[in-house]
Amino acid sequence: MISLNRRTVLRAGLGVGVVAAASAVAGYEVLGSSSTPPVWQPPAPVRAAALDKRKLLVIEMAGGSDGLSMTVPYADSRYRELRRRTAIAADKVHVVDDKLGLHPNLPKLAAAGATLVPGVGTAKPDLSHFEMLHRWQTGDPEGRLRAETGFLGRLCDHLGDPSAPAVGVALGVGSSQALACERVTTLSVDAGNDGLFPVFDDENVRGAWLAAQRAMAHPDRLDAPLFATARAGSAAALRFSDVAATLSPAATGYPDSDLGIQLRLAARLLADDSHGLRIVHVPMGADFDTHSNHTEQYAELMTDLDNSLAAFRQDLAARGIADRVLIAAYSEFGRRVPDNDSGGLDHGAAGTALLLGPTNSGVAGEMPSLRALDADDNLRATVDMTEFYATLAESWFGVPASDVLPGSPRPLPGVVAV
Repeated sequence: MISLNRRTVLRAGLGVGVVAAASAVAGYEVLGSSSTPPVWQPPAPVRAAALDKRKLLVIEMAGGSDGLSMTVPYADSRYRELRRRTAIAADKVHVVDDKLGLHPNLPKLAAAGATLVPGVGTAKPDLSHFEMLHRWQTGDPEGRLRAETGFLGRLCDHLGDPSAPAVGVALGVGSSQALACERVTTLSVDAGNDGLFPVFDDENVRGAWLAAQRAMAHPDRLDAPLFATARAGSAAALRFSDVAATLSPAATGYPDSDLGIQLRLAARLLADDSHGLRIVHVPMGADFDTHSNHTEQYAELMTDLDNSLAAFRQDLAARGIADRVLIAAYSEFGRRVPDNDSGGLDHGAAGTALLLGPTNSGVAGEMPSLRALDADDNLRATVDMTEFYATLAESWFGVPASDVLPGSPRPLPGVVAV
């Protein structure tokens, strides 16, 4: 018999109940749409709010985002020598400093400002998506510990109240290892349903369905462990759905993409102070695995990222919480430095991460050398993933990095604007 206790349910992210209900509904109405979105303007610089007011949004760009296309080493002739098919012209980038420039399709990000962290990775990289995603989600740089909890989940355990409906939420289909925890509740929801469990056009049908679900979620002392676990998952999903139903209205101006829909709900969740939420994890649905036709595919990805982040930051500012939300974005690895014969880029090692919000704009850490590649022609990491994560834990939340990460990694200095 499989025995699952409450801790096991929490570690699993409680995503099953929410996702199962959401996937049973065919179609939904996108809320907050408008034919006249507000005019975008770069947000004013902000300094970080008090520690107990701070929240975090993490975007996972799965598939292996090419850091050399996001942050282009436009001044280095070696870049153009190695990338004869996919190099971006120096006069097309948005200049950050005398070495790096942002991708041409990131004009709003360039205008709004960001902290760029090139060369993020591990000393012993792996070229497998599955393995590197697992390492990033668990905060285990070499994949040796095989932790049952996730890095974000451990942060939630430190920050959150066990009685809260959810301290961490993943906006995606399926439970998130990144939010697996021991002490508090975390869960996954379908952003397309605005966190509701579920959406029906007929309110009478929805009312009857919810009544039945609440009855089935009520615990019974005679339940077998597996059935008790199922009840607990449904109860958590229903409880969070009740929270989602009370959120402030959705803002306009977001692109009609998966990321736009995810960030629109994220802003509403982060603006709510009454239910204990501290962290939102956004697994980006787009595919960054550009083995062929990289130039065109990556340009589309950057356009979506730029427009979605711009709308999100404008939304946070309008809600008066821009100083309270740090935005972090990473990918499990970068791409190989030389391009291939298909106009694409194969799996690499170190990549580029982003930090936006109450941060000091510019470049944090050291750009990897294009003249000292590893044996596979990949960038060598100059910033360990644990140093990037230590910045989120210690510099942003005030949680000692050693409490949530292996070893004693140091945060990147001077990132948070205080």
